[in-house]
Amino acid sequence: MQALSPVAVGSTAPTGCTPAAANPTTDNVTDYRLDTNVTAPGRWSYQAINGDATSLLNKGGSGAFAADEWAADVKKPEHAWFVKADGSIGTDYRAISETYTVADQADGKTVHVRGSFSSPGGRFRVLLAHDGDATKTAGPFTELYTYSGTAASFDLNLVASKGDDILFVSDQVSTWWVPGKLKASITTELAPETAAATATPGPGAVTKGTNVQLSSSTPNACITYTTDGTDPSTSTTAQPYTGPIAITADTDLKAIAAATGDAPSVVADLPFVLNEPFRAFAGENQGTQTGLVAGMQWDRMDFDWGSVEPSKGQVDKAAIAEYVRQFTVAKAHGITILPVLAYTAGWAANRTGYSYDFHGKTYEYGAVTSENNGQFTRNLTVKQGGKVLSSKDVQTSIGRTPPQNPDDWKSFVKLAVDTLKPLGITYFQIWNEAYPGSGFWEGGMDQYMTDIHLPAVKVLHDNGVKAVYGGWICGAPLSEYIALLDKYKAWQGIDVFDMHYMPIGTMQTIYAAAQKRGVKEPAVWQTEIGFTTEDKFVADIYPRAFHWALSKGGNDLNRFKLLYFAEWAPDDPNAFGYNRTLRNGDNLSAKGKTLTTLAGLLRGAKAETYDNFTTTPELQPELNEALSTANGFRLDDKHVVLAIDLKRQNQADIFEDPNTGDTIHLNFGTPTMTVTFRDVRNVKSLERVDLYGNRTPLQWKSIGQNQIQAEVPIIDPDETVKALNQTENEDVFYLSLQQN
Repeated sequence: MQALSPVAVGSTAPTGCTPAAANPTTDNVTDYRLDTNVTAPGRWSYQAINGDATSLLNKGGSGAFAADEWAADVKKPEHAWFVKADGSIGTDYRAISETYTVADQADGKTVHVRGSFSSPGGRFRVLLAHDGDATKTAGPFTELYTYSGTAASFDLNLVASKGDDILFVSDQVSTWWVPGKLKASITTELAPETAAATATPGPGAVTKGTNVQLSSSTPNACITYTTDGTDPSTSTTAQPYTGPIAITADTDLKAIAAATGDAPSVVADLPFVLNEPFRAFAGENQGTQTGLVAGMQWDRMDFDWGSVEPSKGQVDKAAIAEYVRQFTVAKAHGITILPVLAYTAGWAANRTGYSYDFHGKTYEYGAVTSENNGQFTRNLTVKQGGKVLSSKDVQTSIGRTPPQNPDDWKSFVKLAVDTLKPLGITYFQIWNEAYPGSGFWEGGMDQYMTDIHLPAVKVLHDNGVKAVYGGWICGAPLSEYIALLDKYKAWQGIDVFDMHYMPIGTMQTIYAAAQKRGVKEPAVWQTEIGFTTEDKFVADIYPRAFHWALSKGGNDLNRFKLLYFAEWAPDDPNAFGYNRTLRNGDNLSAKGKTLTTLAGLLRGAKAETYDNFTTTPELQPELNEALSTANGFRLDDKHVVLAIDLKRQNQADIFEDPNTGDTIHLNFGTPTMTVTFRDVRNVKSLERVDLYGNRTPLQWKSIGQNQIQAEVPIIDPDETVKALNQTENEDVFYLSLQQN
């Protein structure tokens, strides 16, 4: 984040606190790598566990299964187990642990253990050994916490004794070498700890100019803070809090509180980001809760029925707590998560049989004959006109099977609302891509509407939140979507009409259809778009769609959205999703870089269309992605951006204006186009900005009152960007005009 020096006013807190020495925190390393793997007071070690017996993992060895690696940066999965420097821990079927040995000075004191563990599968446990020997770990173990699943958070207190060992164990994985990651903090209460600083309003997305107040529930605590993301307990930029802090830019606020005689608090991470139209318009799928690519403010993730209710009426409190943690962390970082309510819990799936009609055929599923690895085996008979076309045993996904009793589904939807609405979540998506053959729904569309969609809409609306349709799949005609909503008179009950991977012109189609049916101001999203190898996809599509969205007027930032799928894929050409996401491993992909450039240009608390310009050859706003286009934006009444997209029209790389006959050879000599800006005042600068954010200053001339004109180069000076444009046979760039 960009740091902001805040404006402090007034005086609300003392400035002369004399805190006690801090609790020992050298045991709370975030990098778990140690020079030696030993058992000792105040130390971490890495151990294999067999019943109550433990043995240290040893670094070294060779061959496919010979190396027991601790604290090694292992990048290949041929090791039997490993612990990486960032706290990632990998194992096969064996139980291994990161072990903390309590420091001697904590004897008889309370030890506070808090943190999280995430993994694609397996079991996570926190164990305690009272063995009285600080040089070894031995059982029997007391189980403090256990959770089987993909993510867990824990917050534990215990009275420590000398030599106690706390073990964070990963085991019972479903496949070999499944990595998990521990993030643990251990403090000992040698002195009372000052209550952490809190912010009002809480961290997250705010309007520009919001005043933030800091406080601690410990009486007379002093607060020190930074706005550049540095640690206020050590940073040279730290300053005492004396009054409200005005947030006028993205601010990575951190604060620490201390009271006389108490130990300092933990450092509170209190980030603030500004609400802005483009940020609200754009988002991603499956990002991190602490930051989205290019500062987008919307993310999307499943809220899984089977995880929170593993058996009928039995709510998994740990799973609920983990969802609450993730949504809360996201909100604190200015991110709103769209929960996808799905899929059928295993116990609730229809096992007796059902049928549906689809495209002139009848599909009859018999009773389940067996189930294994998340799949049902059952007979499927397909008929047409009363004639049997086929009859055979098939395997179907348990989670995608319609529920036996729709009332169970309604209870789950109510549980989701009760869990997430208090966190400020007001939009809920109903299922995902429900359509025969999609892989996400093993039923018919009538069955989806009557058993899933309509019941969920009623629960959501009865509880004062909004219903997002579950993403009309790109493989099905949009006319079928419209006909389905007509059949069930569902238009008025849908708060957001959602599609996946559709041409953006279809957003206007569904918008017009909704208006025709009495929806005054329809909201239209694409909660999955992208997943393409086309590197200029974002630069081509997003300006067109954003201009169209702004042209609809209104102040509701949530009426139109594009959520890119997905945020991340491994940086491995053989991996699923490689070069289709915003990040490849730890690095931005070309699409991530172009999104970052565009988002940086369209920063502003206020955004509106800017159409008072002309180009020669002539360009205009176009939703049709096959056509060249120019889309203009005015931001905060002082910044104008034009997004230019010139597509080759033949093999000779020539662009022709069909209205005037003007042409540009896009790859010959030093081609330029003429751009005229009107209704601009006191122009400070005009720059050409390429896809990766490289800027070239341009000269302009005045051609009348509040009008300027410039010759704009077509070819990118940066060779990397030039090659990118050449590869995909179009030239995309931006013009950025700043006014005083």
